[in-house]
Amino acid sequence: MVDHADPRPGLLAAFDQASRVIAGVSPAQMGQPTPCSEFDVRALNEHLVGVARRVVAVGRGEPQTGRVDVSGIAEQGFAKAFDEARLEAFATWADDSILTRVVVLPFATLPGAAAAGIYTMELTAHAWDLASGTGQLESLDPALAEAAFAVATQVLPPEPRGGEIPFAAVVEVPEGASPYDRLAGYLGRRLHLT
Repeated sequence: MVDHADPRPGLLAAFDQASRVIAGVSPAQMGQPTPCSEFDVRALNEHLVGVARRVVAVGRGEPQTGRVDVSGIAEQGFAKAFDEARLEAFATWADDSILTRVVVLPFATLPGAAAAGIYTMELTAHAWDLASGTGQLESLDPALAEAAFAVATQVLPPEPRGGEIPFAAVVEVPEGASPYDRLAGYLGRRLHLT
């Protein structure tokens, strides 16, 4: 169940889910593709660490310019680096005032509650990407996909895509598709790796 008045429980659940998926990646899988075409498994692990660190920095009110530094993380260190940032995020976002405080993301200035929803969507989508690329789909929570889909349809127009909107065109999914397939399709992901 998602508390729309306070999106932080969903954000924390998305962090926990991503943590489990990252921990389930084996070294042999690092070069495998993911449905997020710009990232293989290794690059997606790096990106997820960067997202986690960004959530911490946003919560602290730090300026958000450029990429988050994820250099120096060994392949066997992704889970540890992510979990360190995850725990910092839990602490940074614990103060209730963050929900109404204006925070600065690299692409927008929003109340903290809206930012929490966006980062829930990003962490949930990339956990699906990583789970798809490493055979862990059964470990995902459908409720997180439902919450992320609701955010995605509110903040991301179905078109145009590309350019400043860094998502591919919406991929149609069959009626009755799973919550993750609906989310992935809306975000322009190809559902099956080939």
